[in-house]
Amino acid sequence: MSIRQSDEFLLMSMTRSTRQRRFLVALFASQAEERPLIPNVRFNLLGLSNANAILDYLFDIAGIRQLGYHLGLPVTASQSRVLQDEAMCILLGRLAFPTHLHNMSRTFGRLRSSICYVFLHVVNLLYNLWDRVLYFNKSLVVKNIDRYCAAVAG
Repeated sequence: MSIRQSDEFLLMSMTRSTRQRRFLVALFASQAEERPLIPNVRFNLLGLSNANAILDYLFDIAGIRQLGYHLGLPVTASQSRVLQDEAMCILLGRLAFPTHLHNMSRTFGRLRSSICYVFLHVVNLLYNLWDRVLYFNKSLVVKNIDRYCAAVAG
């Protein structure tokens, strides 16, 4: 539970001794949320070896670059400017293995929210570009949605 700043001021005004004030200050300090560190790195696909690229993304470096080019990925819009290679690696890395966004933030040097935005942006873009050749059985999803939810929750 976090305490609002207005409540902190109210409690501090009710204290009668220095000891009580020190106790409240220590209590408020222990309530501070620690933010995750975002490493100061930039992703460089060409800095990877082909062996590591295959292990991490299931494609070699040339394959990742060709895939991004042939799928027609542009640079992302909005504040999250991402190059084509990095966007492909975020997509492929997330699809290849069920990994946490926190782990991906170490690799790409971006916030978890930014990685999530890029991933969803690329998925939606690919679906919009290639929906005429992609097949998504909506009736099957509707029929089995309870099983899918139970599998994710369990």
